[in-house]
Amino acid sequence: MSIALLRGILILQASQSGRFGYAVIQTGGMWVPKKVYLLRHAKSDWSALSMSDHNRQLNKRGEKAASFIGRKLAEAAFEPGLVLCSTALRATQTLDQLMAAGNFNWHTQHKRSLYHASADTMLTMVHSVSPDVGSVLLVGHNPGMQDLALALTGRSEPATLARLKKKMPTGAFIKLEFNVNCFSQIAVGGGNLTGFMRPKQEFMQ
Repeated sequence: MSIALLRGILILQASQSGRFGYAVIQTGGMWVPKKVYLLRHAKSDWSALSMSDHNRQLNKRGEKAASFIGRKLAEAAFEPGLVLCSTALRATQTLDQLMAAGNFNWHTQHKRSLYHASADTMLTMVHSVSPDVGSVLLVGHNPGMQDLALALTGRSEPATLARLKKKMPTGAFIKLEFNVNCFSQIAVGGGNLTGFMRPKQEFMQ
């Protein structure tokens, strides 16, 4: 079965396992943008100085912020095609709190390589995402998250970009869109920064 779309065809396909899925065959120069979302973990607890950095957990403020973000994303019907999350406890707790508050059931992969990953490492991970996926959410750490967001941004509202250059606080959420067919085509400066939300500011409004 096929359904005509604007400059494309949506085709119902059966896999070898007998399961059905949809694929879009492009027939013109227009496509649905690939989306990359970046979420820095919420605020963590520094009281236990003997604890390893990887095992630091969220503090009460961080737990509250992560839950609030989850509810806000649920209101926006946010649904990433894939979630890649650092294995650090504060990152996994951020994601768990967010998903519980929003009643989400996302396809999630935990990656040790996302723990304090550089912008280059994260971009390599984005490039490896299947073209069948429409959007990917990375949950990780600074400075890599902020560096990646700034490197990928080519278009943005000046005020939004200025805020991002100044600081990407804990719990901040970034939305980037790319006019490409697959994630491997995403290049430095090729993204449109369409959202930058911070727990104390935009999310609380």
